[in-house]
Amino acid sequence: MSKMWIWLLGPLFLIATTAQAHPVSFAGAFSLMSYNKENENEMLLTYSMTSRLAAGLTYFKTEEAEYTVPRLNFLAKRWNNEESQGNIYLSAGYGTDRSYDEVKGVTLVSADVDWEDRRYYTSFQYTKYFRQDSDIQRTDFEQTKLRGGVAPYLAEFNELNTWLIVQFEKKNDSSIETTQFVRLFYRNILIEVGATIGGGGAFNFMSHF
Repeated sequence: MSKMWIWLLGPLFLIATTAQAHPVSFAGAFSLMSYNKENENEMLLTYSMTSRLAAGLTYFKTEEAEYTVPRLNFLAKRWNNEESQGNIYLSAGYGTDRSYDEVKGVTLVSADVDWEDRRYYTSFQYTKYFRQDSDIQRTDFEQTKLRGGVAPYLAEFNELNTWLIVQFEKKNDSSIETTQFVRLFYRNILIEVGATIGGGGAFNFMSHF
């Protein structure tokens, strides 16, 4: 757990302005998203050039590899209803895969879909790293996340907002991992603290500024 805490405490000074982590924010905004579990850390930093297009950099470390990938994020579709919002984001990039004592190229593609109102929240994310062929067999890394959440009470923006979230995650041929989160959003800070079924902690941080 010691390596994980380095990732947890570093970004806490940053300022957030929205309740959800989106790969594209308002024009001129910087965003930082940090996802952390035992033996797995991911950091995404983006700059939104417009309200539909953002340039970013992903750093993703697992037990087997480190991926560093510049990327572009695009808001493909948004539904603005009176009391809810839905979004579809598409992302792609090319960078490096450091594993097996080698550095090779890797291509990233990702799709994010979410819908929320003040009471309910749901999202789906699919990500794949296409790893460059080499003499060593490198399996493409594939990750799917499905989330659902509910707010136990309704709060205003300047009050403490709380969400209870369950996440189902699958990587390649591994079994589905279930994680329960408590999301806390107060003024300019959003954090998620969670635990996987069977043990193991998780901590996520999200900020737009």
